[in-house]
Amino acid sequence: MFLKLLEFIVFSFYIISSVNALWPLPQYWNKGSTTLSISSDFSLKQTLKTDSLLNGQTKKILESAKERLLKFLKSEQYISPNVHFIDPDKSNTLSVLTISIATDTSELELGVDESYELTIPESQIDNDPITAHLEAKTIFGILHGFNTFSQLLYYKNSKFLLPFAPHNIKDFPRFSHRGLLLDTARNYYPIKDIFKTLDVMSWNKFNVFHWHIVDATSWPVVSEVYPALSEKGSYDPKHMVYTKDDIKKVIEYANLRGIRIIPEFDMPGHTHSIAESMPEIMTCIDVQPNWTKFSAEPPSGQLNPALNKTYSFLNKLLPELISYFNDKYYHAGGDEVNLQCWNTTPSITEYLNQHPNSSIDTLLSKFINETHNIVRKSGKLPITWQEMIVDHNLTLKNDTLVQVWTSKDVVKKVVDRGYSVITGSSDFWYLDCGHGGWLGNNVNGTSWCDPYKTWQKIYSYNPIDGLTDKEAKLIIGGEVLLWSEQADPTNLEILLWPRSSAAAEVLWSGPYDTSKKLRTPDKGALARLTDWRFRMVERGVNAIPLQPLWCARTGRCDLP
Repeated sequence: MFLKLLEFIVFSFYIISSVNALWPLPQYWNKGSTTLSISSDFSLKQTLKTDSLLNGQTKKILESAKERLLKFLKSEQYISPNVHFIDPDKSNTLSVLTISIATDTSELELGVDESYELTIPESQIDNDPITAHLEAKTIFGILHGFNTFSQLLYYKNSKFLLPFAPHNIKDFPRFSHRGLLLDTARNYYPIKDIFKTLDVMSWNKFNVFHWHIVDATSWPVVSEVYPALSEKGSYDPKHMVYTKDDIKKVIEYANLRGIRIIPEFDMPGHTHSIAESMPEIMTCIDVQPNWTKFSAEPPSGQLNPALNKTYSFLNKLLPELISYFNDKYYHAGGDEVNLQCWNTTPSITEYLNQHPNSSIDTLLSKFINETHNIVRKSGKLPITWQEMIVDHNLTLKNDTLVQVWTSKDVVKKVVDRGYSVITGSSDFWYLDCGHGGWLGNNVNGTSWCDPYKTWQKIYSYNPIDGLTDKEAKLIIGGEVLLWSEQADPTNLEILLWPRSSAAAEVLWSGPYDTSKKLRTPDKGALARLTDWRFRMVERGVNAIPLQPLWCARTGRCDLP
């Protein structure tokens, strides 16, 4: 009896000290010490009220999510490196997870309710099978609840086990916009890689895929209005393009996982790829060797804001591209516009001579307002990069979202002008940094945004740092960003995971804990993220290790 008790104490110590392994951490989580087994005929059942309430799209999302969760129960044999379980009592078997949804809302948009409550008892009530309950106001809360439930499961001796019952979880996101940017222009990613990225994003409770789909280096989007754009501007017009049907498939795949797709067609800069088919509306095309005078990186090239033909092009192209996507927001770009390029373009200087009340700044304002008007006429709202507000002092409509990629001081300047902000500082959340230089003749081999952003650095970013409570309300969320100068399908997952998971927790759980203390990448966070990384690897993700296996198993690698 004593040995059994000692065994229980030892194993309980391992469980309690090493697991709190949910990622991202719920807002409220009360748990116990009982281990349940999962019944071999475990089932998911929605309440009768829920079943009668659901519309076609909501039901489609729910059935898809149920199928994915049950697949985990059949195929995911995850054994944590640092968690040990005592076999549960035979009577402690979880048989059912009931699902209750309060509304039939199926429209995925900024600010949709994503909260959920998950309760898992530790024992039977009136000899009925042990039944867990998942409740949410919308289907999107159910999706997050399913992902949380899946993380509670471990595998041992051919059984699925659920430790720490009873569980009482009440959860909701701190920020409405929780995004990941992937640049698919500098290097191309097949649709299958985007699908897998969306899968892992959903497990981490991201809800926005910012698709930076074109750039100076390539134009992979097939346009029916201007087919030459991809025929001449893509890396391969047969095998390295995205058709309208491809985009539709990505949107459907993402929506089933609670993820919005926001496209970005960056203009007027970063547009050299347009010059391959329409050089007549371009300026500073691939200037060599002194490209640094005219662009942030090669190849140089910007749309010409002084030509009527440029606006005719945009008025035909943009409505078509916008129609490919179903989100309310469209990212119109606007970063790193090189004014020297325009100042040295003869057609622009001639225009300014003929219009003495105009300037380079008014031309830029004309271009941005024209593109934003096209976006609005197409039924969308524009997103712009910070430069339009901070560097060029443009006055845009207040419902324009502004994406800030630099410092908290810039965030402050933007919110002071009343704009809502998407954050993602290059000092913290740029995943491409620290991998060396990619430009030739760079003998130092450094990159502009060194050093490498560790998970600890990413986790320590506070999107609302230095803001008052009133100002913080204008921060709708943030994005972790992967620019693809040195990324492609061969290293995509290595660069994304589990570092992006650190940003996911900041955006979901918030930068402050329940006692209003700033979260830190301490050993508790490391233990949870390590466990989550191993689980993602079990699911087929090439997530990089955070420490040696010995450290993960023992938890004995902390600094004194």
